[in-house]
Amino acid sequence: MKRLSPLFPLLIAGALAGPVHAETGYVTDSCTIPIRRGTSTQYKILNMAPSGTPLQILETNDTEGYTKVKTPEGTVGWILTRYLMDQPAPRDHVTQLEARVASLEEENRGLRGEVEALDTSRAELARCGEDLAEIRRTAAQALTIEQENRNLQQETALAREQVAHFERENAALRKKSQRDWFLAGAGVGFGGLLLGLIIPILPWRRQHRRWDQF
Repeated sequence: MKRLSPLFPLLIAGALAGPVHAETGYVTDSCTIPIRRGTSTQYKILNMAPSGTPLQILETNDTEGYTKVKTPEGTVGWILTRYLMDQPAPRDHVTQLEARVASLEEENRGLRGEVEALDTSRAELARCGEDLAEIRRTAAQALTIEQENRNLQQETALAREQVAHFERENAALRKKSQRDWFLAGAGVGFGGLLLGLIIPILPWRRQHRRWDQF
């Protein structure tokens, strides 16, 4: 027959004390309960658990009516089992719902702010589009004016060339006229000189002189 391990009585005691649970209990909504070092009021209070606090259940002692729990902050101790509930208290549900509603309202306000900002951005974008269209119209007008200026410059240059051509022709005509007048004057002078040389030797001139002698 095998000898029992010396740890066997401890295992039996642990089994009688209650199994280890990996579940969560909630403090009742009627009060704030103490978490003690042991399973009676004689043990030191380690912490106070407010109503609705979720506690991790580590062990139960049905004989003493206590449950070993662990708080969210990490405190491990014993509380009276009758102050634990499987679900959060209705008041805690209401508090959670109120917090959720407040969070949703805050989110809604944030979304409204984003919508207003989006509307403002759309309005600014529309104004920018109008400004851009105006700039494009102004640029098109500027290009048209620039093209007209180039056309006027070309026409002015052509007109200047024509004026210069007319001035050259006028100068040439003046020179020709002056030359013609000079030639005409020279011809008249030469003709007068020629007549002055010819007339004295004409026969009728000599006869007229003879008549003058009588």
